[in-house]
Amino acid sequence: MNVGLRQLKVFLAVAKHGSFSRAAEDIGMSQSAVSLAIRHVETELGVKLLDRTTRNVRLTTVGETLVATGARLLNELDTVLRELRDIGVQHRGTVAMACVPSIARSLMPRCIEHCTAKWPNVSFAIEDVAAREVVQKAVRGEIEFGISSGLISESELEIHKLMSDPFLLVCRRDDAFAKKKSVGWSQLAGRRLVMLNNTSGSRQQIVDTLARLQIQANIVLELAQPSSVLGMVEAGLGVAVMPEMVAPYKSHTALITRTLTRPAASRDILLFKRKDRSLSPAAQVVWQTFFELSYNRKTSAPTTRPG
Repeated sequence: MNVGLRQLKVFLAVAKHGSFSRAAEDIGMSQSAVSLAIRHVETELGVKLLDRTTRNVRLTTVGETLVATGARLLNELDTVLRELRDIGVQHRGTVAMACVPSIARSLMPRCIEHCTAKWPNVSFAIEDVAAREVVQKAVRGEIEFGISSGLISESELEIHKLMSDPFLLVCRRDDAFAKKKSVGWSQLAGRRLVMLNNTSGSRQQIVDTLARLQIQANIVLELAQPSSVLGMVEAGLGVAVMPEMVAPYKSHTALITRTLTRPAASRDILLFKRKDRSLSPAAQVVWQTFFELSYNRKTSAPTTRPG
C-alpha cells in the first residue's frame, strides 16, 4: 500500500470543503491533481471514499471513517514534529552522562548550574562511578558521553582532553612536609604512602611516575574511596599523592596540600563519546559547557591550598 501524507491531506481537504475545486484552491494544487490524488488513494485502499455528483461531493461511510482517523494521525504527527523541532531549537531533553566521583563533586555541579540557567528545558541523568565503568558505559552506548581519567584505549570512542588535574601531596599539618612550599617526588622515597586502589583512574599514573623516577615507594594501604585515604592520612598512617580535585575537603582541617615538583605531574581529565553516535542538541550544549568551564578553571584556580 502506497498512500502518502500529501495524498491524505488532499483527501481531508476535499472532505472539509465538499468540493474538488475549493480543496484545490485551499491547498494550492490544480483540480486535476486533486482528482488524481483521490483516485490513487481509493485505488490503493480498494474502497470508495467519495460519492461524486455534478453538484457536490459526499463522503461514503468508509470515507467518514478515514476522515476521523486521518485527521487524528496528522494532528499526532504535527505534535511529534513540533516536539522534535523544540528539541533542536530549545535544546530540550535529558542528557545521560557518567563521570568519576571527583568530577561529580567539582566540575559537574557548576556545569549543571550553568546549563539549567541558560537552557531550562535540559535535564540530566548522571552516574558517578569508577573510571573504568565510565568508559564501559560509553562503549555500550548507555550514556551520551563520559568524563574520566587514566588510559583509555577503546577504539570505539572519540576522546578529547578536557583539562589537566595536577597531583598534590597530602599530609598532616604537623608533618615535616607541611613546612615546605613544595615537595619533590624524590622526597617520597622511604615515606609511608596511602594510595587510591586500581578503581581510580589516576592510580596507575602515580605508580608510573614513581617507577620512572626510580623511587622505592612504601605503599602501606590502598583504598577505593578518596575520603578513606584522607582519613588514614589524618590518622597519621602516612602521606598521600592525590589529584587536586580529590584532595582534602574542608572537613579535613588537620590536612594540608603541597605542590609536587621535579617533575610536575598531572592526570588528564578526558571527555569522550562513541565515534558512531551523534550527540543530541541538548548534549551538545552540555559538552561545550564542560570545555568552557574547564578553561575558566585553568585560568583561575590555585594549584595548592594554603596552610
